[in-house]
Amino acid sequence: MEDHMQTKSIEPYLNCSFECSCGRTHKSLFAHYIFEPGAIKKLPDLLAQLGYIRPYLISDTHTHEIAGHQAEEVLKGANIRFTSHILKSPNKGDLAADEHALGSIAMGNDKDADIIISVGTGTINDLGRYFSYITGRPFLLIATAPSMDGLVSGVAPLIFNNMKVTFPAQEPLALICDPEIMAAAPLKMLAAGAADILGKYNCLLDWKLSNIINDEYYCDTIADIMRTAVDQTMESTNGLASHDSRAVSVLTEALVLSGIAMDFSGNSRPASGAEHHQSHYWEMQFLFDRIPAVLHGTKVGIGTVLMLELYNKLAEMEKPDFSKIRENISCRLSMEVWEKEIHRCYRDGAEGIIQLEKKTKKNDSKGLLERLSVMEKRWDEIKALAKTAPKASEIYDVLEKMGAAKVPADVGICREYVYDSIRFGKELRDRYTILQLMWDIGELDEAAEKLVEKYCDET
Repeated sequence: MEDHMQTKSIEPYLNCSFECSCGRTHKSLFAHYIFEPGAIKKLPDLLAQLGYIRPYLISDTHTHEIAGHQAEEVLKGANIRFTSHILKSPNKGDLAADEHALGSIAMGNDKDADIIISVGTGTINDLGRYFSYITGRPFLLIATAPSMDGLVSGVAPLIFNNMKVTFPAQEPLALICDPEIMAAAPLKMLAAGAADILGKYNCLLDWKLSNIINDEYYCDTIADIMRTAVDQTMESTNGLASHDSRAVSVLTEALVLSGIAMDFSGNSRPASGAEHHQSHYWEMQFLFDRIPAVLHGTKVGIGTVLMLELYNKLAEMEKPDFSKIRENISCRLSMEVWEKEIHRCYRDGAEGIIQLEKKTKKNDSKGLLERLSVMEKRWDEIKALAKTAPKASEIYDVLEKMGAAKVPADVGICREYVYDSIRFGKELRDRYTILQLMWDIGELDEAAEKLVEKYCDET
């Protein structure tokens, strides 16, 4: 009964299609959610039910030991032919989802395999579902930890040419989770999964903000799915530190709901905002400086605290003097100086950022003037939205209770990285967020200085 109750908020979205009040048709190919002890033993029957006979298994050193070896033994016992490719996990840090790892998977590929199976949750999941997408084969996931929110999403954030880029990917037909395996995951992975979901407090605000200012598509149904995931996660945080199985089950379902929300929207907008821009920027800097990787959700949690500080500031702000803002537009960074800053911050990835700006013109004065005009008319609505944001201190406290990283120094993110990520992290995506709004009204640089002063050590 408990397992059924645990999946009740997911069941309506399994293999579904429905006309939404937003005017779009939302579809999901995700059809099977197996969450029970010994779930991996059901793999042969599931493959038979789906009509596939030759899987290509992808894992890394850690996930193969946790669940990959068991999956192989189960397939052997059922006389199912398979190929297994194990990526070598680094001695320090986490495996990167980059072109090198993808190339390794491609070189180990079994061209006769008719389905791709990832054994793992974060990087292995992203790599597997993207490889599935580009090779035109279906995808199945065996999760090993509730550490990230893309369990069943149709996009994959990968590192390409030193840039974090979100690619279209194949959503899984099925997700297999053994609660005993999930609950046994290291606390840092449980906390990372919860922190990734807590970031939705900010990204939902960013999404609605863009809807107000840019008339960007926004769906209340999808936002409500995401809020359910956040509410469930808040319920689970107290039990995660003790690896409570019920808390881990609740968190896992929240992560699944997040992926469904992304799938319905066709992009990561319901689950990724300015807090993810911070995480992606820091991840790139770690790669450039050969610093061992930090779990994505861990960085998202820290970024969420910083970005909610901006919303809390906005909630208390008096209506800006828009006439003065317009008068001072000419005093902003010239394109030449901006490009120098982008080369300093993004290094080998700078040209990609510059080309994105030339295409989208996020910082162009014409677009800025148009947005300022909307802001001036709808300032009360914008401020009311900001007042719905939780206090940054509340999220900080939740992270602390879970034993999660709370400030940049907890995971080796230096002051310079933080200052630059707040000022220039918005350039990573053509996506309107609180960072762009603060830049629009000329408050971003000062906000960056204050946040660094508050949350970063002097060293």
